[in-house]
Amino acid sequence: MHCGIDYGTSNSSIGIIRGGQVVQAILEGSSHYLPSAIYRAIPEHELQEDYESLTIRQQLGNAQGLLYGTEAIDAYIRNPGDGLFMKSPKVFLGSDLNKDQLDFFQIIIAKMMTHILEQGRAYYQEEIRQAVIGRPIRYHGIHGEKGDRQALGIMEQAAGQAGLDDIIFMYEPLAAALDYEQTLDADEVLLVVDVGGGTTDCSVVKVGPSFNMKKNRDDDLLAYTGNRIGGVDLDINLGWHSIMPWFGKDTDELHNKAYDAISVNSIPSQQAFYSRFEMPVHGKADAARQRLHQVWLHKLSNHLVRSAEMAKIALSDTVSHDFSLDYIEDDLTISVSREDFRQAIDRSTEKIRKVIEDACQASDTVIDKIYLTGGSAVSPVIQQVIRNVMGDAIPFVSGNMHGSVACGLATFAERHFAR
Repeated sequence: MHCGIDYGTSNSSIGIIRGGQVVQAILEGSSHYLPSAIYRAIPEHELQEDYESLTIRQQLGNAQGLLYGTEAIDAYIRNPGDGLFMKSPKVFLGSDLNKDQLDFFQIIIAKMMTHILEQGRAYYQEEIRQAVIGRPIRYHGIHGEKGDRQALGIMEQAAGQAGLDDIIFMYEPLAAALDYEQTLDADEVLLVVDVGGGTTDCSVVKVGPSFNMKKNRDDDLLAYTGNRIGGVDLDINLGWHSIMPWFGKDTDELHNKAYDAISVNSIPSQQAFYSRFEMPVHGKADAARQRLHQVWLHKLSNHLVRSAEMAKIALSDTVSHDFSLDYIEDDLTISVSREDFRQAIDRSTEKIRKVIEDACQASDTVIDKIYLTGGSAVSPVIQQVIRNVMGDAIPFVSGNMHGSVACGLATFAERHFAR
């Protein structure tokens, strides 16, 4: 049996073809989407030992002791300092990683991939051995093609450990285009703008009835560009702009510490923040330092970014939003507006604009429609960025914002592996 797997920065999903239609597996509760998060509570007997001296394999322990998705996030929020938690590991795969860090991410992703496939096999009642796995055009990181090769190597090893015998990778925006293609009765040239959790990718693709049975779509991919700005970066941008002024942003003493605290996509920043935190020996710390100390003491950086992410999502439907940070301080409420979000992500959206321009210039063709996919593409702020580049004449189209990549991967898997 073959499938398509969208191992995403924010959410993951899996699909197969049955009766000529894509069927996505239920991965948790009633949802086709599993938040890309993993948590393991530290047992009491390990807390009494030197936990930090254990290898990552010993820390992760038996896979049955792990929680995934929403369960993992909820467990972390309830007990932030009492377990091993990782959200959005995909965002780190192209980074400068030492041997121990490579081992860590390879094990984490193998565990998560195994869980996704176990859920899929149980749902479909099929043994899945082959897969088309989505990949961004560029993985998040500063090492370019070297980082991409490292990331794909980690993914390939993880897929093998999860029980897959045969895999290929496909660009995620191309997969999204293949999903949309199934709805067409005439050929089109599509600009696919995929604002995912870890990257923004753009492709110009020929789609339609003339192409949809081809096993090789390389010639139909007219241009592709990507950068390492995604939804996680936008969450951090909003957190830095609207949350961290309450934690010492723009002060002489705490500015850099506050920046490291919110930068959950940077291993060096997180290591710097959690290495040491000084409180006054005499007298009482000011409110900002006390709040930041709470973040340090209870390892709440991811919780802060989660709050920013929920605010970002809310601002897709409303022009203003209030949210509580009572896990830091009683009665602490933050107010944000859609304009705050626009200002917060201004530098990131400039990079998104550049990716769109580069894809259009490289394709040197007329674009018929703009296909939006990826969770952050829902945002009116992001859609306006695209309009600023492309104008108002070319229509937006979209399908399943969260599931188009998995559906396209499943569609291609059927063509590639079917004999």
